[in-house]
Amino acid sequence: MKSGLNYAVAVVLLVTASLAWSAEEEGTLAEYQPVMSEEFKEMLRNASPDAGKESFMRKCSSCHDHKQKGGHGKGPHLWNIIGRKAGSMPGFTYSDAMRNSGHTWTLDTLNYYLTKTDRAVPGRIMNFRGIRKDSDRAELLAFMRMINDNPPPLP
Repeated sequence: MKSGLNYAVAVVLLVTASLAWSAEEEGTLAEYQPVMSEEFKEMLRNASPDAGKESFMRKCSSCHDHKQKGGHGKGPHLWNIIGRKAGSMPGFTYSDAMRNSGHTWTLDTLNYYLTKTDRAVPGRIMNFRGIRKDSDRAELLAFMRMINDNPPPLP
């Protein structure tokens, strides 16, 4: 009886671990088209762009400029990033990984990228690992949505 129980526990643990692994390893943006969960979409609709700007200033502004008439820093200029093909901003030297990733920045792809950057684009130069907390990422995306000539609609 005890060995049967141990076997059942082992199976449950293996299934749980494999589900956690697959949730974490969806793929690179070159091979995977992410879609936000309904829960995250709701969080984004309720997120504060002002709080997102504060987050941007703390976490992103040392490398990226967000102003309309801005320019490149250590990282590329981010005005109008949504709708732009990754690795395509003129005047900035991107990694081969980013330039060849083949995706276009959308709220979905930015969310996926900013969750865990090395998973989304392995070999990228940016040394920022990501933002694991959904609410923090939603606020940042709410702000990034606004740094566009024509902000995209919320999901």
